[in-house]
Amino acid sequence: MTNDLKIDPITASDSEIGRWLWGLEEVRKRTLRLVSDSDQRLLDWRGADGGENSIGSLLYHIAIVEMSWLYLDLLQQEFPPEVSELFPIPMADEAGKVSHVVGMSLADHIQRLKATREIALSIFQKMDCDEWRRLRPPVNDQPYEATPEWAVFHLIEHEAGHAFQISSLKARWNRFAK
Repeated sequence: MTNDLKIDPITASDSEIGRWLWGLEEVRKRTLRLVSDSDQRLLDWRGADGGENSIGSLLYHIAIVEMSWLYLDLLQQEFPPEVSELFPIPMADEAGKVSHVVGMSLADHIQRLKATREIALSIFQKMDCDEWRRLRPPVNDQPYEATPEWAVFHLIEHEAGHAFQISSLKARWNRFAK
């Protein structure tokens, strides 16, 4: 059996946009595979010293960052109520660190990730290439302008980095829990 290593663009107004969205979906599939067998103790574990971000916190963070880029930076509006309801915990704690999310089930995290991805795709898929590449002015004193194209690149990079953290936590958990 061979694996076909190719990009199959997902449906979008332009196939180039569809290729980027395929990448966004591929990294999400990897994240979901990594956490598929996680029990509650692993989801809440913060490393041997208790000072790391837990897998549950990282999953929550991945979802809220995706919505933050979509709504705050690109659409330049506050979260609509249906998105706000997905995030009962703020993005960051008082020290500006990723909020510690404890006690949320894997099913809750997966549902949140699926819901936010459906929202993001529904908006990105409708964009034409001009809108995809249009710079958005800075908001809230941010020192940058961004295009949806760059934001999707960043979201792929962001989630891939956190997938590595999740993989590392799982490997250490397996040694720790024995």
